[in-house]
Amino acid sequence: MNHFSPQSTLGAVLRVPQAREILARDIPWLTDLQVAVEHPEFPIGGLLGITLGWDSPARTKLLAELAELEDPTVLPVRRPARPLAALTDEQQVCARLSAPASARCCEPVEVTVIVPGAGAVLRDVEVAGNVTLAATFVGVNAVDAAASGAVRTTEGEETGGRRIEVIARAFYRRGDELVARFLPEVPGEWHLRVDGIAATIPLEAELAVAPAAVGAHGPVRVVYGHFAHADGVPFTPLGTTAYAWIHQSADMRRRTLESLAGSGFNKLRMCIFPKHYDYNHADPESVPFRSAGSGEREWDWDAFDADFFDRLEDCVRELGRLGIVADLILFHPYDRWGFAEMTPDVDDAYVRHVVRRLAAFPNVWWSMANEYELLTTKRPSDWDRLGRIVAEEDPVGHPIGVHNIFEPFDASADWVSHVSFQGGGYEAGRKVDELRGRFGKPVVIDEYGYEGNLEHDWGNLTAEEELRRFWEGVIRGAGMTHGETYFHEEGIWWSHGGVLRGESWKRIAFLRRLIQEAPHGRLSPMPPGKGLMTAVDGEDYLLTYFGGAQPYRTTVTVPEGRSAAIDVIDTWNMTVEQVVTGASGRVEVPLPSRPWMAVRVRCD
Repeated sequence: MNHFSPQSTLGAVLRVPQAREILARDIPWLTDLQVAVEHPEFPIGGLLGITLGWDSPARTKLLAELAELEDPTVLPVRRPARPLAALTDEQQVCARLSAPASARCCEPVEVTVIVPGAGAVLRDVEVAGNVTLAATFVGVNAVDAAASGAVRTTEGEETGGRRIEVIARAFYRRGDELVARFLPEVPGEWHLRVDGIAATIPLEAELAVAPAAVGAHGPVRVVYGHFAHADGVPFTPLGTTAYAWIHQSADMRRRTLESLAGSGFNKLRMCIFPKHYDYNHADPESVPFRSAGSGEREWDWDAFDADFFDRLEDCVRELGRLGIVADLILFHPYDRWGFAEMTPDVDDAYVRHVVRRLAAFPNVWWSMANEYELLTTKRPSDWDRLGRIVAEEDPVGHPIGVHNIFEPFDASADWVSHVSFQGGGYEAGRKVDELRGRFGKPVVIDEYGYEGNLEHDWGNLTAEEELRRFWEGVIRGAGMTHGETYFHEEGIWWSHGGVLRGESWKRIAFLRRLIQEAPHGRLSPMPPGKGLMTAVDGEDYLLTYFGGAQPYRTTVTVPEGRSAAIDVIDTWNMTVEQVVTGASGRVEVPLPSRPWMAVRVRCD
């Protein structure tokens, strides 16, 4: 029996007379709220949290009373297990391997197995997953691989080096092709072996891996509480949002990439499934599943659309060439095609397929969901299961986050790498301290309001306010994600991509330059209670931001025994003026009595 819970929808509550009476008794005005009228799919726990307060006794009491009643909602259930086809002995013995002879570090390596006449069998995710690629390296210059449990490193006594073995599961692409990919992170000679197919000729190959190209730093991971590339170069997430850009025309996608190339952003939040929401009602060209009929909810849930995934991979690859992480949103609630209500077995197969296809790309992050609470057909146990599947299938160990609408997801789970948070409003920066203290993991404020002119409160911030919130988050040690929502008949950046029309993005690029110029390329917040909003990079560098305040002077203290250069930075006009050199002790710094200023102290 399924009882009401905080995840139950308002519509379901209102359909049960006794539950409706409970709401009418305590909060008779609830059903007059616009969100209640327009969005009956809104979770009742979130709605009560917004209206009554998250920790209010009234909310707790109402949810407890509702929990005594049966929720009529029929949640998706796993389909009956299907008999899995298997590759015949005749098919297996004819299998042949196609693999490159050379590659570069930090670039995906693709190995293809052709099994003649086996396309119908290979389509099954479960069957494909029984075929694996083992990529093995032994050498004195091997390094520990910071990755998921699919990667193993062992000492090699004979060579005096270290053995690295990467295991990647295969996926079905098209025709008779079974594909596996891995990401080499060590230069040298690798041995490739495909297991799970009894071919006459061993499915093995040798691969010569050259050092990484200049500027290729490898995948981003969480190291000692911070984001860093595989080669140790720090990474501060300075992102933007274009949810449905991969579902736009080829020309729009081209313009999006051109805009990103000159933007300074290094991360892009983007959906895999198409999105149905305000200003974005167009039908997609293709989706992850093959069509099974003329209806917009008729899909072959057992067959993935290779053409769609080709386009997705091309988009991720192009972002990688620009040095931009594709923060891939696996699920979201803004849907009319049935993807938000898939059965658990389809969810699992979809996640496995996506991760197997894309984990070898160095510029990938996983976002389990956008506003996960609004996916009301999923419960906390579903998110835990799906998150563990991602971690299991990803031999690289890319970051994994879960984006919220009300309260942060429980980022204490071992498979969650960082806090992906929406909220905070005007005080978004202050939320960073709370979240870091609560979960002990890096924080990315992935949604805090968008620069634009839409009628929605979240979509009409001024450029100055968008930039202020971004700066405050970064100074407090968080990654930040920008968004732009200016109405334009050609599309809105936040959804469609295309052309950036605002002003804050230019200043964010300027901020990125300032971070890169810091001694170690990473800003850390001063300890709480130390006064002004100041970030440091070691003991020799301070950056203080004044936001909307406009003091005519400030005072800084140079560490004892050191001298420093002091700069006044106009974060809006993007200027840097050196006002003092050789400064020591306590120094009074004149300021121009206008907002958006910062002061930088660099010790010699």
